[in-house]
Amino acid sequence: MKARVWDKVRLLVDVPGQASDREFIPAGTLGAVVEAYASPREGYAVDVAVPDEASLTGYDYDNVLLTPDQFVVVMRYVENEPAESQA
Repeated sequence: MKARVWDKVRLLVDVPGQASDREFIPAGTLGAVVEAYASPREGYAVDVAVPDEASLTGYDYDNVLLTPDQFVVVMRYVENEPAESQA
C-alpha cells in the first residue's frame, strides 16, 4: 500500500469536496490519512485542511476518498517515536 494511517499527504489533483460546501479541494492541499483500504481496491480516506480566510480557524476541513495516483506522501507517520524526531 502506498500510505498508512496518519501519513501526511499532498493532493496532486483537484478532487470533489465531500463534507464541506466546497465544490473542489485544490491540488496541493495537505491532509492526513485516516483510513486505508485494500479491498475491493486500494483507496484512502484523507482529512484535508483547505485554507479559508473566512473561517475562525483559518481552514475549512473535509474528508475525501482518494486513489493512490491522486496524492503523494510527504511525511511518514512513525509509531512510538517522539514528534520532534519526525521533522
